[in-house]
Amino acid sequence: MGLLFSRHLKVAAGWFVIGVIGLAAGWLAARSLGTVRLEELTDHAEFCAAGLDEAELGRLAGTRADLGTPGYLSLKEKLRRLQAVDARVRFAYVFRRRPEDGHIVFLADSAPPGSRDESLPGDEYRHAAVSPGLQAAFQTNRPATEGPLADDFGTWMTAYAPVGTWRPETGGIRHLVGLDVDAADWARDGWLMGVERMVMVWILLGIPLGTWLVFRRQREQNEVIRNLSEAMEQSHSAILITDPEGRIEYVNRGLCRQSGFSRRQLLGHGWRHLLATDAGELAGAEIAASLRAGRAWEGEWTCRRGDGGSFPVRGGFTPVRRRDGAIAGFVAIFDDVTEVRRRETELREATELAQAADRAKGQFLATMSHEVRTPLNGIVGFTTLLLETPLTPEQAEYVRTIRVSTEALNQLTGDILDFARIESGRVKLDPSPCNPRECVEETLDLVAARADEKHLDLLHRVESAVPAAILIDGGRLRQVLLNLVGNAIKFTERGEVEVTVALEQREPAPGKTEEGCRLRFTVRDTGIGIPPEHHAKLFRAFSQVDDSTTRRHGGSGLGLAISRNLVGLMGGSIRVESAVGAGSTFEFTVQAGVCADPPPPGDLGGKRILLVAAPGALRREWAARLREWNAAVGEVDDLATPLNGEWDIALVDIVPAVVPEGTEPVDSPGATSVARYVGLVPIATSAEKRAAWRRRFHQLVNKPVHYEALYAVLAGTPARRLAPGGLPRKFDLRVLVVEDHPVNRRLAERVLQNLGCTPALVTDGQEALRLLTERAEAFDVILLDLHMPEMDGLSLLAALRAGKAGARAQGLWVIALTADARDEQRREALAAGLNDYLTKPLQPGALEAALQRYQEERSRPRG
Repeated sequence: MGLLFSRHLKVAAGWFVIGVIGLAAGWLAARSLGTVRLEELTDHAEFCAAGLDEAELGRLAGTRADLGTPGYLSLKEKLRRLQAVDARVRFAYVFRRRPEDGHIVFLADSAPPGSRDESLPGDEYRHAAVSPGLQAAFQTNRPATEGPLADDFGTWMTAYAPVGTWRPETGGIRHLVGLDVDAADWARDGWLMGVERMVMVWILLGIPLGTWLVFRRQREQNEVIRNLSEAMEQSHSAILITDPEGRIEYVNRGLCRQSGFSRRQLLGHGWRHLLATDAGELAGAEIAASLRAGRAWEGEWTCRRGDGGSFPVRGGFTPVRRRDGAIAGFVAIFDDVTEVRRRETELREATELAQAADRAKGQFLATMSHEVRTPLNGIVGFTTLLLETPLTPEQAEYVRTIRVSTEALNQLTGDILDFARIESGRVKLDPSPCNPRECVEETLDLVAARADEKHLDLLHRVESAVPAAILIDGGRLRQVLLNLVGNAIKFTERGEVEVTVALEQREPAPGKTEEGCRLRFTVRDTGIGIPPEHHAKLFRAFSQVDDSTTRRHGGSGLGLAISRNLVGLMGGSIRVESAVGAGSTFEFTVQAGVCADPPPPGDLGGKRILLVAAPGALRREWAARLREWNAAVGEVDDLATPLNGEWDIALVDIVPAVVPEGTEPVDSPGATSVARYVGLVPIATSAEKRAAWRRRFHQLVNKPVHYEALYAVLAGTPARRLAPGGLPRKFDLRVLVVEDHPVNRRLAERVLQNLGCTPALVTDGQEALRLLTERAEAFDVILLDLHMPEMDGLSLLAALRAGKAGARAQGLWVIALTADARDEQRREALAAGLNDYLTKPLQPGALEAALQRYQEERSRPRG
């Protein structure tokens, strides 16, 4: 590109120089012609002056009296003859300078007598004062020229010549001869001469340069043609050129190499000579139709080889047109794709093998999940039931150890399976409306028991700008929160763990046009902290700060790696700030759609509430929230402070430091000085202790506090959704348990009985289908395992939804209870008509919540 530009610049410079030289030559020629013409005009004026007799001129009066006199007529005749000598001269005349006043007047001119151009004797020349040539001629007694000069008769080039000799006694010469030439003709002649000379120079200099350029262009074109020919010859692609009738006129070495034909064998033949007779006819017909229509064609066909074989090629035919649009021939370029086809076959086979391996991996994960979680389900479930039976303290401690160990094993199994799914790209998000506040509060519910064992305060704060509902995968969001909060509790021996949620910004939802937001979740603890040099490896798989961490606290080192991947899938990032002994702060962001704007803050209307709690962060959080609700808040450390009638509600944190064992409220529940006592109890408080506290307090609210439920209690309005964790609900439901594993069947039966349900047990899908066909009206809910012999859970579900067990069974509420915790399995089951999905190990609270959802759905009015 630079070389081409330089070449063009040089050519342009050459033409520019020639142009400048031509212009200069034209200008010089025009100027030279003007000089020559002036000299000729001056010579003519001197010649005229020499032909006049000064004595005769002196005898003229220079007035009107001269008219008709022989001397005047003789002078006019001489001037006429002198004018006729040069056809370019328009006027010839004689001036006199009057000595008495110095005015310059006409003596005579060459104009015919009586014409409008005639100047009479004695007429004063009005332009004498502005005629430098005229003044110079009178003063110097030498010829002079001037012009172009305009006067009453036109615009002229003028020459003056003195008549006679210089007379000092008279103050110089008295008479001048003047000759006028039309300035337009003068300029035209100059321009014509200049243009003529300029064109001549351009021709003389331009012809060699143009000739050189033509030869150079021809040489370059020949070089391009030669290079193009060499490129076609050396190309690995096959190239052939045909005439308009399709006869081959040229083939390159690439075509000969691919086909095995020589040039002599191909030239003069039609292009169909190269088509394989068994596999090329269809493509040949398409090619021929396109060529007849003058269109280009591209595709694949089969060529034959010189040895009788064939090979697949891909390429195209293109018409070559002349400038008038007529087709001059066709060019075809194609390549042997035998090797490409072989690689495509290998790639397809490798892809199929990879897909088969992926399916096998998925099946292995499903089997692993089922086979590991099934025995864990029995252990966790029955240890939970065993703890509800009379045990000695030592036995209860052993059982709790078994349950904790099993739950740890279950968590480890879940982490490994989750990590395997993430690494294989099998994790897909399932966005649905989710309340960020409830998500945080439910997460804290799950870890509250562990925090209570270590006497840690669980704090949470959701800023008022955070939307009330967002579109996100709530399960995965809870998983990340549970991992971070669980780690915070694990590595914190005293103090607190706090979760905060803030709105970073409103923005379009990822990939959509509706409104979205970016939320920031922060999990802060007062634990042991992490050295800065170990921050980088925290989010790596199977990585912990050091080996002693694993020995002391356990864990697989997968939790943070899983969290980082899940946060990335939700469009965010995660980071940590920590120092040894100063605790840790984990912060992550997510992007989500906005389903509902933040609700207006609650208003307790100035209710007087006494907060009875130990000093610390938890009390500060509760007090701040009460004041946000427009309550008048008082704070005391324990129940030892006497209460009087200035308080509407006493909100009491039921912990030993505030309410020692056996302490009663100062005022009984029926007293008039305090309207109500509300106790805050740990969510893991046993049913017996809850019953005892209910006798001493008007109402109980679980810790960690669900603020919507607390507000409902304080305001005296029903909560939309109360926090879980009270006494087990009693459901009068008939439940069909479809489970092939005897331990799991027994566990489900006992948990359902504890929840007030009437269970019926079957071992596989076929037995369940027969039972439901006979008496579907005997059941309200089906608790269904998905992996069973004979007929699995999904097959049974499909049969029920298809009406194979009758109309009554078709609409039964079906809850899955499976060891398969994969997201894709959950989505598939829900899409097949499942109503709810639980995973093993069976948690009584999870089953209770599922039955509650069934009852809420059944009680909802049908439109």
